[in-house]
Amino acid sequence: MRSRSGDRRSGTVNRSGALRVGTDMEINGLPLHPLLVHAVVILVPLGALSAIMFAVLPGWRWLLRWPTLLFALGAVVIVRVAVISGNDLRHDRKLDSPLIDKHMDWASRLEWSVWVYAVIAVVACWVLPHVTPLKDREDRESPMGSLTTAATILLPISAAVVLVFAVITGEAGAQAVWKA
Repeated sequence: MRSRSGDRRSGTVNRSGALRVGTDMEINGLPLHPLLVHAVVILVPLGALSAIMFAVLPGWRWLLRWPTLLFALGAVVIVRVAVISGNDLRHDRKLDSPLIDKHMDWASRLEWSVWVYAVIAVVACWVLPHVTPLKDREDRESPMGSLTTAATILLPISAAVVLVFAVITGEAGAQAVWKA
């Protein structure tokens, strides 16, 4: 893989030799950031909706517990990597505009809100009780009943904030790309 300046970058090649990942966060010359943003746009809203349903639908908690937890933890990782790749893209391409600054400001807010949401989701998955419809399975009581109300209230609020920030961040990124 050659960079814009013509030097050879280190990278890995898959078995077919088609996929190359360089040190400048590109895959076959395509910046990694737009690819990761698609994962953020899908996984973060799915996780937020799962968390909202987990909190407000006690009858479905037995089914939504693991997806909520995995989506929340996955959101932390994918948003962080998207922020890193966005910073790398800005630095490599020497991009500087008020629209990109706005996008980066919202991405920072999204990242912080995802961390808060993930912590609340972990606590909620631990403390919220559920009734299982599966035969020969016992219902799960709350190990910390005093946190049940707080988790039931804070989880959907934090999920809604993350959902709103994801939409605003994505809109700001689209504006930065298409209005630049």
